[in-house]
Amino acid sequence: MSCTQKQQLVCFPKVRVYKPWFRHFNDHKDFRNEGTVHLFSLMALFSYANFRSNERVINGDRYMEAPGQWICKIGALPRILRVHSKTQALELMEYFQNHGFLTFEILDEEKEILRFTIADWKEHCTHLQYNYYSYKGSGFFFFPLPVGRLLLKTARKEVGIVFSELDAIMDMWLHTILNDPKVRGSEYMPVVYYSNMRGMPLLSYTYLARRWGWSKSRVGRFMLKAGEYGIISRVSFSSSRGSVISMCRYREMIYGEGCEELELSRIGEIIGIAKAIDVVEADDSKLDISVESRVPPEKTIGRARKSLKIQVFLVVRSSFFARQIPLVFYSSLDWEMSEQEKSSRDPPKESTLGKEMKS
Repeated sequence: MSCTQKQQLVCFPKVRVYKPWFRHFNDHKDFRNEGTVHLFSLMALFSYANFRSNERVINGDRYMEAPGQWICKIGALPRILRVHSKTQALELMEYFQNHGFLTFEILDEEKEILRFTIADWKEHCTHLQYNYYSYKGSGFFFFPLPVGRLLLKTARKEVGIVFSELDAIMDMWLHTILNDPKVRGSEYMPVVYYSNMRGMPLLSYTYLARRWGWSKSRVGRFMLKAGEYGIISRVSFSSSRGSVISMCRYREMIYGEGCEELELSRIGEIIGIAKAIDVVEADDSKLDISVESRVPPEKTIGRARKSLKIQVFLVVRSSFFARQIPLVFYSSLDWEMSEQEKSSRDPPKESTLGKEMKS
Protein backbone atom coordinates (compact mmCIF):
# COMPACT_ATOMS: atom_id res chain seq x y z
CA MET A 1 0.00 0.00 0.00
CA SER A 2 1.20 3.51 -0.77
CA CYS A 3 -0.38 6.95 -0.99
CA THR A 4 -0.60 8.96 -4.18
CA GLN A 5 0.25 12.16 -2.28
CA LYS A 6 3.85 11.97 -1.04
CA GLN A 7 3.61 15.04 1.20
CA GLN A 8 1.99 16.05 4.44
CA LEU A 9 2.16 19.84 4.64
CA VAL A 10 1.44 22.16 7.54
CA CYS A 11 -1.34 23.75 5.46
CA PHE A 12 -3.18 20.46 4.84
CA PRO A 13 -6.52 20.49 6.72
CA LYS A 14 -6.68 16.69 7.03
CA VAL A 15 -4.26 13.97 8.08
CA ARG A 16 -4.01 10.36 6.93
CA VAL A 17 -3.94 7.77 9.70
CA TYR A 18 -2.62 4.27 9.02
CA LYS A 19 -5.41 1.83 9.95
CA PRO A 20 -3.36 -1.29 10.86
CA TRP A 21 -1.22 0.91 13.14
CA PHE A 22 -4.27 2.56 14.71
CA ARG A 23 -6.13 -0.73 15.27
CA HIS A 24 -3.30 -1.96 17.49
CA PHE A 25 -4.37 0.48 20.20
CA ASN A 26 -7.96 -0.81 20.14
CA ASP A 27 -6.82 -4.32 20.99
CA HIS A 28 -3.80 -3.75 23.26
CA LYS A 29 -3.82 -2.03 26.64
CA ASP A 30 -0.15 -1.05 26.89
CA PHE A 31 -1.02 2.67 26.77
CA ARG A 32 -3.74 4.25 28.87
CA ASN A 33 -6.68 6.34 27.68
CA GLU A 34 -7.57 8.40 30.75
CA GLY A 35 -7.66 12.12 30.03
CA THR A 36 -9.98 15.04 29.34
CA VAL A 37 -9.38 15.54 25.60
CA HIS A 38 -10.73 12.19 24.21
CA LEU A 39 -8.81 12.59 20.95
CA PHE A 40 -8.11 8.88 20.48
CA SER A 41 -11.74 7.90 21.10
CA LEU A 42 -13.09 10.32 18.49
CA MET A 43 -10.46 9.22 15.98
CA ALA A 44 -11.55 5.62 16.58
CA LEU A 45 -15.09 6.50 15.53
CA PHE A 46 -13.74 8.22 12.39
CA SER A 47 -11.76 5.07 11.59
CA TYR A 48 -14.89 2.90 11.60
CA ALA A 49 -17.21 5.29 9.74
CA ASN A 50 -18.09 4.14 6.21
CA PHE A 51 -16.52 5.86 3.23
CA ARG A 52 -19.57 5.01 1.10
CA SER A 53 -23.08 3.55 1.54
CA ASN A 54 -23.20 0.02 2.88
CA GLU A 55 -25.69 -2.64 3.97
CA ARG A 56 -24.82 -4.19 7.33
CA VAL A 57 -26.18 -7.48 8.69
CA ILE A 58 -26.20 -8.02 12.48
CA ASN A 59 -27.82 -11.19 13.86
CA GLY A 60 -29.83 -11.63 10.65
CA ASP A 61 -31.20 -8.06 10.66
CA ARG A 62 -30.26 -5.73 7.80
CA TYR A 63 -29.35 -2.08 8.34
CA MET A 64 -28.35 0.64 5.87
CA GLU A 65 -25.30 2.78 6.56
CA ALA A 66 -24.73 6.08 4.76
CA PRO A 67 -21.26 7.64 4.27
CA GLY A 68 -19.98 8.79 7.64
CA GLN A 69 -22.12 6.30 9.57
CA TRP A 70 -21.45 3.04 11.34
CA ILE A 71 -23.70 0.56 13.13
CA CYS A 72 -22.48 -1.65 15.95
CA LYS A 73 -23.52 -3.29 19.19
CA ILE A 74 -23.18 -1.14 22.29
CA GLY A 75 -21.07 -3.91 23.78
CA ALA A 76 -18.38 -3.23 21.13
CA LEU A 77 -17.99 0.44 22.07
CA PRO A 78 -15.74 0.00 25.15
CA ARG A 79 -13.09 -1.74 23.04
CA ILE A 80 -13.38 0.80 20.22
CA LEU A 81 -13.29 3.87 22.49
CA ARG A 82 -10.85 2.26 24.98
CA VAL A 83 -13.03 2.82 28.05
CA HIS A 84 -13.91 0.37 30.83
CA SER A 85 -17.68 -0.14 30.49
CA LYS A 86 -20.74 0.35 28.30
CA THR A 87 -21.90 3.11 30.66
CA GLN A 88 -18.68 5.06 30.15
CA ALA A 89 -18.90 4.48 26.40
CA LEU A 90 -22.43 5.90 26.20
CA GLU A 91 -21.43 8.87 28.38
CA LEU A 92 -18.58 9.60 25.98
CA MET A 93 -20.92 9.33 22.99
CA GLU A 94 -23.22 11.83 24.73
CA TYR A 95 -20.23 14.15 25.23
CA PHE A 96 -19.37 14.03 21.53
CA GLN A 97 -23.02 14.55 20.56
CA ASN A 98 -23.55 17.48 22.94
CA HIS A 99 -20.55 19.30 21.46
CA GLY A 100 -21.49 18.72 17.84
CA PHE A 101 -18.93 16.11 16.80
CA LEU A 102 -21.51 13.45 15.92
CA THR A 103 -25.06 12.24 16.44
CA PHE A 104 -26.12 8.76 17.48
CA GLU A 105 -29.32 6.77 18.02
CA ILE A 106 -30.27 3.40 19.51
CA LEU A 107 -31.86 1.39 16.70
CA ASP A 108 -32.84 -1.59 18.86
CA GLU A 109 -32.78 -1.24 22.65
CA GLU A 110 -33.32 -4.94 23.27
CA LYS A 111 -30.47 -6.02 20.99
CA GLU A 112 -28.44 -2.91 21.90
CA ILE A 113 -27.81 -1.80 18.32
CA LEU A 114 -26.43 1.73 17.91
CA ARG A 115 -25.79 3.90 14.86
CA PHE A 116 -23.62 7.02 14.90
CA THR A 117 -23.13 9.67 12.22
CA ILE A 118 -20.01 11.85 12.03
CA ALA A 119 -20.94 15.53 11.71
CA ASP A 120 -19.98 17.24 8.41
CA TRP A 121 -18.60 14.00 6.97
CA LYS A 122 -18.85 15.15 3.36
CA GLU A 123 -16.89 18.31 4.14
CA HIS A 124 -14.18 16.53 6.12
CA CYS A 125 -13.57 13.23 4.34
CA THR A 126 -14.40 13.47 0.64
CA HIS A 127 -13.20 15.46 -2.39
CA LEU A 128 -9.53 15.14 -1.44
CA GLN A 129 -6.71 15.03 -3.99
CA TYR A 130 -4.91 12.35 -2.00
CA ASN A 131 -7.71 9.96 -1.08
CA TYR A 132 -8.81 6.58 -2.33
CA TYR A 133 -11.24 3.98 -1.04
CA SER A 134 -9.75 1.64 1.56
CA TYR A 135 -11.26 -1.46 3.13
CA LYS A 136 -12.06 -1.88 6.81
CA GLY A 137 -8.87 -2.51 8.76
CA SER A 138 -6.52 -1.68 5.87
CA GLY A 139 -5.27 1.43 4.11
CA PHE A 140 -5.82 4.68 5.96
CA PHE A 141 -8.57 7.03 7.09
CA PHE A 142 -8.70 10.81 7.33
CA PHE A 143 -8.97 12.95 10.43
CA PRO A 144 -9.58 16.72 10.10
CA LEU A 145 -7.29 18.98 12.14
CA PRO A 146 -10.05 21.58 12.80
CA VAL A 147 -11.97 18.85 14.68
CA GLY A 148 -8.91 18.15 16.80
CA ARG A 149 -8.53 21.84 17.62
CA LEU A 150 -12.21 22.00 18.58
CA LEU A 151 -11.69 19.06 20.97
CA LEU A 152 -8.87 20.98 22.68
CA LYS A 153 -10.97 24.13 22.89
CA THR A 154 -13.88 22.19 24.43
CA ALA A 155 -11.67 20.48 27.02
CA ARG A 156 -9.92 23.73 27.94
CA LYS A 157 -13.26 25.46 28.49
CA GLU A 158 -14.88 22.70 30.56
CA VAL A 159 -12.29 20.89 32.70
CA GLY A 160 -8.81 21.82 31.48
CA ILE A 161 -6.51 19.98 29.09
CA VAL A 162 -4.96 16.71 30.21
CA PHE A 163 -3.96 14.31 27.43
CA SER A 164 -4.07 10.56 27.94
CA GLU A 165 -1.12 8.51 26.68
CA LEU A 166 -3.12 7.49 23.61
CA ASP A 167 -4.13 11.11 23.01
CA ALA A 168 -0.46 12.13 23.08
CA ILE A 169 0.46 9.44 20.53
CA MET A 170 -2.33 10.57 18.21
CA ASP A 171 -1.39 14.23 18.72
CA MET A 172 2.13 13.52 17.47
CA TRP A 173 0.84 11.52 14.48
CA LEU A 174 -1.59 14.28 13.50
CA HIS A 175 1.22 16.84 13.61
CA THR A 176 3.73 14.83 11.58
CA ILE A 177 5.02 16.71 8.54
CA LEU A 178 6.76 15.28 5.47
CA ASN A 179 8.37 17.02 2.49
CA ASP A 180 7.22 20.51 3.46
CA PRO A 181 9.73 23.15 2.24
CA LYS A 182 8.74 25.38 5.17
CA VAL A 183 9.79 22.77 7.79
CA ARG A 184 13.51 22.08 7.97
CA GLY A 185 14.47 18.42 7.88
CA SER A 186 11.06 17.16 6.74
CA GLU A 187 12.56 16.25 3.37
CA TYR A 188 14.68 13.62 5.14
CA MET A 189 12.13 11.99 7.44
CA PRO A 190 8.60 12.53 8.84
CA VAL A 191 8.97 14.98 11.75
CA VAL A 192 6.57 16.01 14.52
CA TYR A 193 6.01 19.73 14.07
CA TYR A 194 3.56 22.18 15.63
CA SER A 195 2.51 25.38 13.89
CA ASN A 196 4.22 27.75 16.36
CA MET A 197 7.71 26.21 15.99
CA ARG A 198 8.89 28.64 13.26
CA GLY A 199 10.09 26.03 10.79
CA MET A 200 12.43 24.18 13.19
CA PRO A 201 11.15 20.73 14.34
CA LEU A 202 12.97 20.71 17.70
CA LEU A 203 10.80 19.61 20.62
CA SER A 204 11.59 19.89 24.32
CA TYR A 205 9.99 18.17 27.31
CA THR A 206 8.95 21.61 28.57
CA TYR A 207 6.97 22.31 25.38
CA LEU A 208 5.25 18.93 25.37
CA ALA A 209 4.47 19.10 29.11
CA ARG A 210 2.75 22.43 28.61
CA ARG A 211 0.82 21.17 25.57
CA TRP A 212 -0.32 17.88 27.11
CA GLY A 213 -0.96 19.08 30.67
CA TRP A 214 1.74 16.80 32.10
CA SER A 215 4.88 17.17 34.19
CA LYS A 216 8.26 17.10 32.43
CA SER A 217 9.17 13.88 34.23
CA ARG A 218 6.02 12.20 32.91
CA VAL A 219 6.86 13.35 29.38
CA GLY A 220 10.33 11.84 29.76
CA ARG A 221 8.99 8.48 30.95
CA PHE A 222 6.41 8.45 28.16
CA MET A 223 9.01 9.17 25.47
CA LEU A 224 11.18 6.29 26.67
CA LYS A 225 8.17 3.96 26.69
CA ALA A 226 6.99 5.06 23.24
CA GLY A 227 10.49 4.49 21.87
CA GLU A 228 10.74 1.00 23.38
CA TYR A 229 7.39 0.02 21.84
CA GLY A 230 8.43 1.23 18.40
CA ILE A 231 5.95 4.11 18.22
CA ILE A 232 8.48 6.92 17.85
CA SER A 233 12.11 7.34 16.91
CA ARG A 234 14.14 10.27 18.19
CA VAL A 235 17.11 12.20 16.87
CA SER A 236 18.81 13.77 19.90
CA PHE A 237 21.65 16.27 19.86
CA SER A 238 24.53 17.01 22.23
CA SER A 239 23.17 20.48 22.92
CA SER A 240 20.00 21.16 24.93
CA ARG A 241 18.12 22.54 21.93
CA GLY A 242 15.61 19.70 21.88
CA SER A 243 15.03 16.53 19.87
CA VAL A 244 13.53 15.70 16.49
CA ILE A 245 10.73 13.16 16.90
CA SER A 246 9.61 10.93 14.03
CA MET A 247 6.59 8.60 14.05
CA CYS A 248 7.39 5.01 13.15
CA ARG A 249 5.21 3.45 10.39
CA TYR A 250 4.40 6.90 8.94
CA ARG A 251 6.95 6.43 6.19
CA GLU A 252 5.53 3.00 5.29
CA MET A 253 2.04 4.50 4.99
CA ILE A 254 3.27 7.15 2.53
CA TYR A 255 5.71 5.15 0.41
CA GLY A 256 4.71 1.53 0.93
CA GLU A 257 8.33 0.35 0.71
CA GLY A 258 9.93 -2.63 2.43
CA CYS A 259 12.13 -2.15 5.47
CA GLU A 260 15.29 -3.32 3.74
CA GLU A 261 14.96 -0.48 1.23
CA LEU A 262 14.20 2.01 3.97
CA GLU A 263 17.19 0.97 6.10
CA LEU A 264 19.63 1.80 3.31
CA SER A 265 18.70 5.48 3.52
CA ARG A 266 18.63 5.84 7.33
CA ILE A 267 22.21 7.07 7.73
CA GLY A 268 21.76 9.65 4.97
CA GLU A 269 18.55 10.84 6.60
CA ILE A 270 20.20 11.33 9.99
CA ILE A 271 23.10 13.29 8.47
CA GLY A 272 20.68 15.33 6.37
CA ILE A 273 18.40 16.31 9.22
CA ALA A 274 21.39 17.15 11.43
CA LYS A 275 22.59 19.56 8.74
CA ALA A 276 19.12 21.04 8.41
CA ILE A 277 19.03 21.76 12.15
CA ASP A 278 22.56 23.29 11.88
CA VAL A 279 24.10 20.75 14.26
CA VAL A 280 26.80 19.45 11.90
CA GLU A 281 28.80 21.17 9.21
CA ALA A 282 28.52 20.43 5.53
CA ASP A 283 31.94 18.70 5.46
CA ASP A 284 31.18 14.97 5.90
CA SER A 285 34.89 14.10 6.15
CA LYS A 286 34.95 15.36 9.75
CA LEU A 287 32.22 12.97 10.88
CA ASP A 288 32.46 9.47 12.32
CA ILE A 289 29.33 7.29 12.22
CA SER A 290 28.53 4.36 14.52
CA VAL A 291 25.72 1.92 13.65
CA GLU A 292 24.56 -0.71 16.16
CA SER A 293 21.75 -3.26 15.93
CA ARG A 294 20.31 -5.68 18.47
CA VAL A 295 17.30 -7.90 19.14
CA PRO A 296 14.17 -5.72 19.60
CA PRO A 297 12.17 -5.63 22.87
CA GLU A 298 9.37 -8.17 23.26
CA LYS A 299 6.54 -5.61 23.31
CA THR A 300 6.42 -3.76 20.01
CA ILE A 301 3.72 -2.70 17.57
CA GLY A 302 3.90 -5.10 14.66
CA ARG A 303 6.84 -7.40 13.95
CA ALA A 304 10.10 -5.56 14.51
CA ARG A 305 13.19 -7.14 12.93
CA LYS A 306 15.78 -5.40 15.06
CA SER A 307 16.58 -2.36 17.15
CA LEU A 308 18.74 0.18 15.32
CA LYS A 309 21.01 2.85 16.84
CA ILE A 310 22.98 5.42 14.85
CA GLN A 311 25.43 7.88 16.43
CA VAL A 312 27.26 10.71 14.66
CA PHE A 313 30.58 11.87 16.15
CA LEU A 314 32.87 14.77 15.29
CA VAL A 315 36.35 13.43 14.58
CA VAL A 316 38.80 14.95 17.08
CA ARG A 317 42.51 14.61 16.19
CA SER A 318 43.93 16.01 19.45
CA SER A 319 43.81 12.82 21.53
CA PHE A 320 43.36 9.22 20.41
CA PHE A 321 42.06 8.16 23.83
CA ALA A 322 39.61 11.05 24.29
CA ARG A 323 36.04 9.88 24.86
CA GLN A 324 33.85 10.94 21.97
CA ILE A 325 30.52 12.62 22.66
CA PRO A 326 27.92 12.06 19.92
CA LEU A 327 26.64 15.14 18.14
CA VAL A 328 23.58 13.21 17.02
CA PHE A 329 21.97 10.13 18.54
CA TYR A 330 19.18 8.23 16.73
CA SER A 331 17.29 5.15 17.89
CA SER A 332 14.43 3.28 16.26
CA LEU A 333 13.02 -0.14 15.43
CA ASP A 334 13.39 -1.59 11.96
CA TRP A 335 10.15 -3.10 10.69
CA GLU A 336 8.96 -6.15 8.85
CA MET A 337 6.00 -5.68 6.50
CA SER A 338 3.11 -8.16 6.58
CA GLU A 339 1.73 -9.58 3.34
CA GLN A 340 -1.51 -7.63 3.84
CA GLU A 341 0.39 -4.33 4.12
CA LYS A 342 2.41 -5.07 0.98
CA SER A 343 -0.72 -5.49 -1.17
CA SER A 344 -2.00 -2.17 -2.43
CA ARG A 345 -5.79 -2.24 -2.51
CA ASP A 346 -6.85 -5.84 -2.13
CA PRO A 347 -9.38 -6.50 0.63
CA PRO A 348 -7.80 -7.87 3.80
CA LYS A 349 -7.83 -11.62 4.32
CA GLU A 350 -10.48 -12.97 6.65
CA SER A 351 -9.10 -13.16 10.19
CA THR A 352 -10.40 -13.35 13.73
CA LEU A 353 -10.15 -9.58 14.02
CA GLY A 354 -11.89 -9.07 10.69
CA LYS A 355 -14.77 -11.36 11.68
CA GLU A 356 -15.13 -9.46 14.93
CA MET A 357 -15.41 -6.15 13.04
CA LYS A 358 -18.21 -7.50 10.87
CA SER A 359 -20.21 -9.02 13.73
